[in-house]
Amino acid sequence: MNIKIENKNLFLFGLIALIVVSVLTFNVISFSTYYGIAQVNYIDSLLLVPFLLLTLSFGIFIEQNKRKETLKSIDKFGLTAREKEVTQMILNKMKNQDIADTMYVELSTIKTHINKIYKKVAVKNRKELIAKLN
Repeated sequence: MNIKIENKNLFLFGLIALIVVSVLTFNVISFSTYYGIAQVNYIDSLLLVPFLLLTLSFGIFIEQNKRKETLKSIDKFGLTAREKEVTQMILNKMKNQDIADTMYVELSTIKTHINKIYKKVAVKNRKELIAKLN
C-alpha cells in the first residue's frame, strides 16, 4: 500500500501537534487532589522538547533523502542544467509563469524547456512527468 502525501510539511506539523497534545493529555497534566485543578508538571514538559526535536529532525531527514533520490532520477535523462532547474520547479508544483518569473526569462522560453523535457523523459504532460520522477 502506497500512500501519497501532498503537503509533507503540513503533515509533519500535524503529526507533531498530535504527539504534543497526546503527551500533554496523558503524561504532563496531573490532577491535584489537594487543589482539585489541573497542574502542569514542568519536568515532564522539559522531557517533551528533545522528543519533539527528534521527531522534527526525522521528518527533515526523510524530506532531504527524497530530494536526493529525485535529483538522481532526473540525472539519468540527460537534461541540461537549465532543464533540470525547470524540472525541479515543476516537481515543486510551480506554474509556468512562476517558473519564468523565478528564472527571469519569458514564458515562451519556459514552454520550450518543458517541451524538451517531455521529449527527453518520454512523457506527454506535467502529471506524467511528476509521476515518473516521484
